[in-house]
Amino acid sequence: MRVHNVKVSHDLRPNELQTIAQNASRYRSSIQLILEEDNVVLDAKSMLGMMLRPIRCGTVIRVQTKGWDEEEALDSMCGPLE
Repeated sequence: MRVHNVKVSHDLRPNELQTIAQNASRYRSSIQLILEEDNVVLDAKSMLGMMLRPIRCGTVIRVQTKGWDEEEALDSMCGPLE
């Protein structure tokens, strides 16, 4: 399992969330976005799940990947969130 904390630099718009979900779907590993302030766990591969919870500027997200390609998945997910 790989974990990295990211502080979001701007409010994420729906099209950005869609891109993140599509990118996450390319990996076999499970990818979770954990919003610790609100104790919310989002599946990064589920666009609907991510759309239900707005991600605002300054939010700290713990990106957690687990699986066969977890390192590549983590690297890929952190960039668009920062």
